[in-house]
This record gives sequence, structure tokens and C-alpha cells, in this order.
Amino acid sequence: MKSLDELIDRARLRGQKRCVVAGGDDPATIKALGLAIERGLITPVLVGERERIELAIGEAGFDREVEIVAGDPAREAVEEVKKRGDFLLKGRLSTPDFLRAVLSPDGLRRDRILSHIALLEIPSYHKLIFMTDGGMNVNPDLRTKIEIIKNAIELTHLLGITQPKIAILSASEMVDPKIRESVDAHKISEMYRKGDLTGGIISGPLSLDLAISREAATKKGIDDPVAGDADILIVPDVSTGNIFAKGLIYFAQTRAAGIVWGATRPVVMLSRADPPEMKLYTIALGVAVS
Repeated sequence: MKSLDELIDRARLRGQKRCVVAGGDDPATIKALGLAIERGLITPVLVGERERIELAIGEAGFDREVEIVAGDPAREAVEEVKKRGDFLLKGRLSTPDFLRAVLSPDGLRRDRILSHIALLEIPSYHKLIFMTDGGMNVNPDLRTKIEIIKNAIELTHLLGITQPKIAILSASEMVDPKIRESVDAHKISEMYRKGDLTGGIISGPLSLDLAISREAATKKGIDDPVAGDADILIVPDVSTGNIFAKGLIYFAQTRAAGIVWGATRPVVMLSRADPPEMKLYTIALGVAVS
């Protein structure tokens, strides 16, 4: 895929999905739901305090019939999506409260690590690119990075990318014992070469310029199957990923969607600062992989 509009087209082919909204009393989220309904993507279920939800619906100018489930916005939404939902969406609810319900023993967690995956449409890049993990795992160790990569591979497969090219990022392509991410990247690449990690083409450590620029790879004399054509960027830690993604969005006119992967249902979280269009892309991502 080359654009997030293509993602919407792909999501539409999946048919309407049942989107459960934890904290449905947010007018901005309701407006985004309206855009998704217009495109035939979802049937929403709003969970939370009924009166507050009805006020938010009026404020958003939302004129469609919608199901409301009264109850604790986090816990009840998790129960609702487990029973009859396709994916979970965070509305007006603090992220810690939301994730606490998702990760609780009776929530959506299974025996694997959850990670955040951003899908980015960068005007200067030739296709959509995934970046992980800028939202969940603060300072992942080697084992966690392997699970983050497995999550990203699984998601890209669901979106039709059968052999994603995965760049494990570091400051340079050289292994430096003083730079942990370069050592981890080398170990993961060795696992790939031995056949212990499958589903994609993995290379690292790679600097960012090598991962996304064929010209840079040529000038540096790097002959690598991932160089200049990465589908997935693996960042060293949550701060790097978060700053990188927001920098692209605000400085480089990048459009984005994001999802938390690894739970029993897809989990999508919208930023309060996202415009309705970007919220729509995130909802479409949830639909496309449900």
C-alpha cells in the first residue's frame, strides 16, 4: 500500500465491524466515528455514562442511531468487546485506566507482549511504512524486541505484505558494544540468518538513512536487501519512537494511524490532538485487521 486512503479501501472490503468505544462521551471521537460510518466501516457501541454520551452526541452533531452501553467505560468496554465486538477503541478515558482494563487478568491480554505499531504515510517515501514500538514498551530488552518484531510481522501479513522488510535501527550500521541497540540488532539479525526468526527479511543494525534511502546505501557501499526499502522500522525505545513519529507528523506532513497489537482483539488509541481525518485512519486500521 502506498497511502492511507488505500487502507480505507482495504478496510471497506472487510465489511462493517463492531467497534466498541471505551469512554464514548468524547465529541471528537464521535465525529471520527461518523466519518467511519459514512464509509461503511463500522457499527459503533459507545460505553460509559449514558447522559454524558448523549450530551457528546449532541455536541458532535451526530444524527445517527447508536448503541449505548452504560457502565464503567474501561471495564465494561473490555467485557463488551470480548462478548460481541471486533475491536476496541479508546475514547475519553485516561490511557493508564484504559490499558489497566485491557491488561488485567480478565481483560484482553494473552501470553505475549503487547506493542504499539504506527503506520505512517510519509510524503517523501515510496510506500506506507510501519514503526514500532513508540507507545508501549519503554526500554525493551532483547527478548521483548523479538516479540515486538513478531507482532509487527503478524500485522503486516494481515495487511497483505507477505515478506516485510524489517530494519532494526541504531546510530549506524556498525556494531558497537557501547550501544546496546546495535548489539541487540546484530543478535536478532543472526537469529534471522539461522532461520530462528521468520516471516520477513530482517537486517540490523541499520542507520535510518540506510533503511529508507537507496541513494544513501549506494553512497556508503551497502548492499542489503532491506536498505532503502524498509517496510518496518524497529526503534530502540519508546521515547525514540514517540518523538520520531510526532516529528514526522508535525514537521513533514505525515499522516498516521496506530494500533496496539498482541491482545485477543485489536486495540486502537486515538490521540486527543489528532484531527478527525487521522482518527479515521486509525479506525480503518482496526477494521482492516479485525
